[in-house]
Amino acid sequence: MTFGSPQEELAMKSYIISLLVKQAESDGKFSNIEKKYLVYAANSLKLSDKEVAAIRHNPEEYAIAPPPDEGKRMTILYYLLFMMRADQEVNPAEEILCHKVGFQMGFREEMINNLIQLMKQYLINDIPPDSMVERIKPFLN
Repeated sequence: MTFGSPQEELAMKSYIISLLVKQAESDGKFSNIEKKYLVYAANSLKLSDKEVAAIRHNPEEYAIAPPPDEGKRMTILYYLLFMMRADQEVNPAEEILCHKVGFQMGFREEMINNLIQLMKQYLINDIPPDSMVERIKPFLN
């Protein structure tokens, strides 16, 4: 998925990584599994180690306006949800950040709650392929 012009694309990818850093650090510890997920996300977004290091140094510096495309906003939320469960724990600070970002992206609180509950339900086991879609369907525009 592309996110627009090259500048918009980089801003969106950098924002996603900054959210993942904030999510991982929200409980006061950045676990090895969270670091691995960050590397995985950066690779899937095609960001260099140098770009990721700059973002990790100052994650507060990266912000974007919510993209008009719902799929792009969902992508942001998906990355955040999967980082939340990466260490097989979901703490209140992670939930708060997920709610804040989800609300900024224009999603209803009930949908965000449903997705967080799904992450909690499958902390250890793989999430069934259709389960996220089933929880999102009632809220799609």
